[in-house]
Amino acid sequence: MSTDAVLIVMGAAILGFGLPSTIVKRLWLSVPLLALVAGVLLGPEALAVLRPDTLAENHKVLEELARVTLAVSLVGTGLQFQRADLRANWKRGGMLLTVGMVGMWLTTSAGAWLLLDVEPWIALLIGAILTPTDPVVASSLVTGRLAEANLPRWLRRSLQLEAGANDGLALVFVLVSALVLTLPGDEAGTIVEETVGQVAIAVAAGLLIGFVTGKLVDLAEDHQAASAGYFLVSALALALLTVGAVHALGGTGVLASFVAGVTFSLVLGERYAEELEQMQSALEHLLVVPVFVFFGAVVPWEGWTALGWSGIAFALWALMVRRPGIAALALAPTRTPRRGVAFLSWYGPLGVAAIYYALFVERYGLEEFDRVFAACTLAIAVSVIAFSVTATPGVRRYAGRKARTTLRHPLTKDIDGAP
Repeated sequence: MSTDAVLIVMGAAILGFGLPSTIVKRLWLSVPLLALVAGVLLGPEALAVLRPDTLAENHKVLEELARVTLAVSLVGTGLQFQRADLRANWKRGGMLLTVGMVGMWLTTSAGAWLLLDVEPWIALLIGAILTPTDPVVASSLVTGRLAEANLPRWLRRSLQLEAGANDGLALVFVLVSALVLTLPGDEAGTIVEETVGQVAIAVAAGLLIGFVTGKLVDLAEDHQAASAGYFLVSALALALLTVGAVHALGGTGVLASFVAGVTFSLVLGERYAEELEQMQSALEHLLVVPVFVFFGAVVPWEGWTALGWSGIAFALWALMVRRPGIAALALAPTRTPRRGVAFLSWYGPLGVAAIYYALFVERYGLEEFDRVFAACTLAIAVSVIAFSVTATPGVRRYAGRKARTTLRHPLTKDIDGAP
């Protein structure tokens, strides 16, 4: 697989799926879904234009690509939060990040144990990988003119808060499961120490990096020290700095990226909210397409076949059982409106975060890795398909009659009803 071929494919995909992205939403599709299909068609099992299987570390390439994409998306998500958002959504978000996360982990693990014929700790590892709500796919649902016209701010921020924070917190479940499988039984202290240490480093470093960077950018803006376009790229620099620095310190850069983004946003206030949202949208189009194209090219067809009908049953379990009842239970004490509970109970997509964790555990040398990877990737693919085709109808159903002026046929000129 030549570098030129990869560059041509990725550049064409970003342009081909990014330019008509508004029309794609109207057609009840999504950019991640189209990129996934393109990766499958261009991969080794079809046209063989992309051949990741010829690379010595093809999984490592996708893992690093997913890690950087997550970092950028999480910083972008964090940048959209203001103090009012945190005050309005702390209880709802807190319940989804405690009761919701633990419930989704255990429910998904139970499905893996019952349907995939794996030992309990392998089932818990699979459940941990599939616990986080993906910020990349979720962001495509709750950002843009369509979402802003039809979904209230509290609903959009609740989903973003959950997706942003639980990506990093899910590492706790992944680490515990993986370390129990690979360390001697008498090293429980090591497991706790490593898990707590990574999370503590991530939170502390994210706060520090976000605060210092925000102050520096604010100072530069006040004194007009930076060129006009520099501010927009500072968020990208923040993501790369955070994920690299925290990883070097031994923490989880995924959680740190969200913490840094929120802290950065709180330091700067709402002065640059519109510019930051535009920048996030552009960066996500730039990075999301390559991740899902590459993912489509490396999906383990043989592994999926080996799982058989039990694999399909588990993927459906992860889609239909993993979240709906658990999220509704978590939201019960929060006085969330029924429509909001229904929306949040369904829209908990899997995506880049699950791809990253599915590849992250390969470093532990598990004998069952191929089976774990096959089960997780099948669940991810089913989730991407399901949430892509239900996103626009779900927004319309939530908005009710008011949505009729904002959702039009693909050939109409404007998605927001403007003449």
